[in-house]
Amino acid sequence: MNQIDKVKFEHTPVMPKEVLELLSPKPGGVYMDATIGSGGHAKLILEKIGEKGRLIGMDQDSQALEAAKENLSFAENQVTFVKGNFRDLGKIFDNLKIEKVDGILLDLGVSSYQLTSPSRGFSSSEKEENLNARLDMRMDQESPFSAFDVVNNYPEAKLREIFFRYGEEPFSTKIAQQIVKERTIKPIETTNDLLSIIRTATPPKYRFSQPKGQYASNVFRAIRMEVNQELQALEEMVPQAINRLNSGSRLVVITFHSLEDRIVKHAFREATQPANFREQPTVKLLTKKPLFPTNEETSSNPRSQSAKIRAIEKL
Repeated sequence: MNQIDKVKFEHTPVMPKEVLELLSPKPGGVYMDATIGSGGHAKLILEKIGEKGRLIGMDQDSQALEAAKENLSFAENQVTFVKGNFRDLGKIFDNLKIEKVDGILLDLGVSSYQLTSPSRGFSSSEKEENLNARLDMRMDQESPFSAFDVVNNYPEAKLREIFFRYGEEPFSTKIAQQIVKERTIKPIETTNDLLSIIRTATPPKYRFSQPKGQYASNVFRAIRMEVNQELQALEEMVPQAINRLNSGSRLVVITFHSLEDRIVKHAFREATQPANFREQPTVKLLTKKPLFPTNEETSSNPRSQSAKIRAIEKL
């Protein structure tokens, strides 16, 4: 294998040892990385499946796919790259004329590049280069719907709901009220516009107790999850993934939010314990409880701190 060139779009693979143990990729197998990012996990899978194996690498972010193509160029004849959302997994398999695969990996983490690139508008950082970023937060840059639309068009009750539910924001009501008030004067267009509103709506003691800019991270995360319909996509994806696994094949999911983990936990439980007693389970649990990163990993990669892994095997 050739040395892989580093590109600007990077995402350190989370819990790589645990992922490989649970996914258990076999030589010559066909696998899907449904959120390939820059290819960190995909590279490890390719090393296990060998030259006769095949990998389908999917992502809705065009920049991520370009980075993955560069980083995985050593195996370009083995990888099929697909731009798409994992909620459309069944259609994507049909388009590729693939009935079933030997394993699927889903990593719901957001890459460092996405979080720190001012042009993407994901970050609540107060760094000068970030403040004038337009409110965007789209994983798929071709989508017409962005953070600007959420902040400027959603009714107050809906804003309050997503801030509280997705962001677990203690001042969701006041922030939603302030947003509606400010946008009647002028559109809320930039990171700085939104940060100013959040500062106005939250007490100084709360803001100063957080690292710089982190007082707004709950709201930014909630808006990102709403823009990209992350929870809805996950709910739609898991049953499709189970249906597309060969017998003995595995689905491994890495989550970073309690609501994501809850969706995966319940979907796996339904597949292992059908509501109708006449139906047989379609999968078995490989993780009765989620796996967490080691202290060593969280020290070297702080973004892995909230990661959880769950996995199942198709019967």
